[in-house]
Amino acid sequence: MEAADYIRRHHRHTTDHKQCASAVVKHIKAPVDIVWSLVRRFDEPEKYKPFVSRCRMCAAGAGDGDAVSIGSVREVKVKSGLPATTSTERLELLDDKEHILGIKIVGGDHRLKSRRYWKEDHLQGVGHL
Repeated sequence: MEAADYIRRHHRHTTDHKQCASAVVKHIKAPVDIVWSLVRRFDEPEKYKPFVSRCRMCAAGAGDGDAVSIGSVREVKVKSGLPATTSTERLELLDDKEHILGIKIVGGDHRLKSRRYWKEDHLQGVGHL
């Protein structure tokens, strides 16, 4: 499936007045299972996000015990030089079959605090993110 078709399939964002939506596509030459094993780790974003210095889990989701699950909340510390130092994020969607991760920013000291922000990572085939 071409990248444009894949984006249309998964990103149907409707916007209201004074709102916008965007999508970023990055092609990675690596097997999906390896990329997904890193991206799906809500509790360890620093493994694939170079601007994250550390992550602390704040609240467990609705899953069993200490496992990361829908509703889990993390506080991410951002490396210096960026216009924020922390971001508080909640896991909204984790689909291992379709390789989809959905995160909502719920707080932090950045400009996204007063905006609704939704991030999804979709993996498709070998080499696509």
